[in-house]
Amino acid sequence: MAGNETEIVGLPVLIEPQRLRPSLLRSESSAAFVSQLIAARAHMATQRARRRTTPEGAVGAYGQTARLTQRRMPQGYRKTVVA
Repeated sequence: MAGNETEIVGLPVLIEPQRLRPSLLRSESSAAFVSQLIAARAHMATQRARRRTTPEGAVGAYGQTARLTQRRMPQGYRKTVVA
């Protein structure tokens, strides 16, 4: 051996037998979830109809919220500043 090489004493050895890999068969997927995956892969429309509205309807909904006289604050939230 040359002066700059290290001597290899031994390689790590597996002491216990290799365990079996976990199988995906233990967890059954619901039919609704599997059908959603298939539809997403095939780029199909969703099975449940979504509530869609026009942009004017969405702006109107935000406007109604802005006109509320009583606003709800989270419990424990202070409205006043204590100095």
